Amino acid sequence: MRLILIVAAVMVVMYGIDKFLAGQERNEVRQDAHLAFAAGERLLREGKPNEAVLNFGRAHALQRSNPDYEIALASAQLAEGRIDTARNTLDNVLQDDSNNARANLLMARVMVAKQAFSAADSYYHRAIYGAWPANSQRERADIRLELADLLAKRGANEELLSELLLLQNEPATDPDREARVAALLLQAGTASRAADAYRALIHRDPENPAAFAGLAQAETLRGNYRAARSAYRSALRIDPGDAPLRGQQEMVERLANLDPTPRHLSSAEKYSRSLEILTLVNDELRACMHDIAPVATPPKPKGAVTNELAESVLQNAERLWKARSDSCKQPPEPFDPLPVLMKKLSQQ
Repeated sequence: MRLILIVAAVMVVMYGIDKFLAGQERNEVRQDAHLAFAAGERLLREGKPNEAVLNFGRAHALQRSNPDYEIALASAQLAEGRIDTARNTLDNVLQDDSNNARANLLMARVMVAKQAFSAADSYYHRAIYGAWPANSQRERADIRLELADLLAKRGANEELLSELLLLQNEPATDPDREARVAALLLQAGTASRAADAYRALIHRDPENPAAFAGLAQAETLRGNYRAARSAYRSALRIDPGDAPLRGQQEMVERLANLDPTPRHLSSAEKYSRSLEILTLVNDELRACMHDIAPVATPPKPKGAVTNELAESVLQNAERLWKARSDSCKQPPEPFDPLPVLMKKLSQQ
């Protein structure tokens, strides 16, 4: 009986020693994997994806149960330009956890690199609504903004506007993101919403020249040239040395003085502006096509000037502008007000 007890005690001790040694080995493996992972992160930050791949690969080989190491490996492979390899790595992660937000984000970028934009859009949304750590609102907003940038580059304005409206529902805590959203609203052609977004930025920071310049661009697109002129003046008050801004301001000054559409104009003033527009359009057409005969200035009307007379002159100017657009390869000069004004008139 005593011998049995001794053997049992020895077995318990041996089991404890084995368990201790196994734990020590696991700790060492975990530590080695962590060091390899940290080295990979540093190398990736330093722009050395080739070396980062080796370190992330070692970390993943040592601890295959840790998805963070496999996701990091995929990010380095993507940075290295090994698109298909990164996709295979991410496929492994998503097979185990299809809701992994970081893996879905990287897969979206893989799809963008492969120009599979429909698939990319799907993966971006899986990343936005996928599993993130707590307090991940900023990450979700950043991903949506990345998707919005992609949609803007593709000219997908309807989808872009949907994403931007959702971004505008986010708490106003990041001025840089708000400024990018405002610029994208402008690019999407929603000048009214862009103007509101820029006004919100100005309300938060009344000394922000970029916000005033953005507001001026939005008001110019809306055809509100007097409001645009005021916004440019505010921007230049804050940053008087900005030469391109001054060029834009001079253009809207000219637009405000040429625009024949304000309701407060008398028929005589509208007619006078219409004649000036016709002359400018004719001058640009002749500068491009030298064999075009000059358009005769309409004779001074007998009696009162009417709105119909002004509209007749504007129709002639629009016809000539279309001829210029169809026939002239030479683009208009920078800060030329005519392209902006003629576009507005064509939409009246």
